[in-house]
Amino acid sequence: MIKRRLGDGVSTRFWYDNWSPFGQLDSFLKPASSRLGIAKNASLASLYQGGNWLIPPVRSETQLLLRIHLTTLSLTTDADFYEWEMEGKVLESYSMGSMYTFLCGDRASVSWAKVVWSSFGIPRHDFLAWLTVLNRCPTRDRLLSWGLTVSPLCLLCNSASESRDYLYFICPYSHSLWSSIARRCNLVAHHSWEDTLTQMQGLSSSRPIMRLTLIAVKATIYWLWSERNSRLHRATFKGKESLLLTIDRQIRNRISSLRVSHPATSSAMMQHWLATPQASVILLYSNKLFPLPQTLSPS
Repeated sequence: MIKRRLGDGVSTRFWYDNWSPFGQLDSFLKPASSRLGIAKNASLASLYQGGNWLIPPVRSETQLLLRIHLTTLSLTTDADFYEWEMEGKVLESYSMGSMYTFLCGDRASVSWAKVVWSSFGIPRHDFLAWLTVLNRCPTRDRLLSWGLTVSPLCLLCNSASESRDYLYFICPYSHSLWSSIARRCNLVAHHSWEDTLTQMQGLSSSRPIMRLTLIAVKATIYWLWSERNSRLHRATFKGKESLLLTIDRQIRNRISSLRVSHPATSSAMMQHWLATPQASVILLYSNKLFPLPQTLSPS
């Protein structure tokens, strides 16, 4: 963790800074700390004079350990500073991943991680996909399990009990939408959530097309959930074709945003996305409202 390295000791607090191997001395020396006669705000420099440490005689085993450690230390004219230390080794740079592993331990990897946290994904879509995979979205079956009095029916079709697995993609509304998106990714649209997740994990096309496919499936998950919430909270309804236009436009916007940083990937993704006959129909209606950038318009 963060370690205080001693120089002149002026800015290092005796009681509260992590300068010794015992951590904060305020905790290490309890309950005997009050008998040392050292001020709470004392710095190490104030306790060091003529090469000697001005520490009262020891009265406990913990004080003896501290006294022994102090005999190995000498202050210098350099300033005090901090370092990151992990398992006795000084880190040259801070790593969030390494620190997480240190604090929480190694966690078992999950097979769907690269599906959820894929390159070029839309962050809010990735986050909702993560919640969906973990089955943490407040679908009506979960609300009922919490004791809430709500209708069990799916908000998208109103014909069966709503759950994560029903919403994705047993529900006729959601499966019809997913089928339209899946065809543009050259996929078979499964009704089963588990089959769909397994399908995403087994994609074998080129890297740009794999990334496009994952963007598309997560956009579908996101906008189906958004439509579900709109019906619940605002009593507004969109037909499948309207929602399909929204998803298509967002995917094209995401691809367009990669033109400068990843031009080859952006070009391959856009060509694939616009290649199907269905895409031409969607593009015709979508461009009336949202014109496609001229540089990416199909010739």
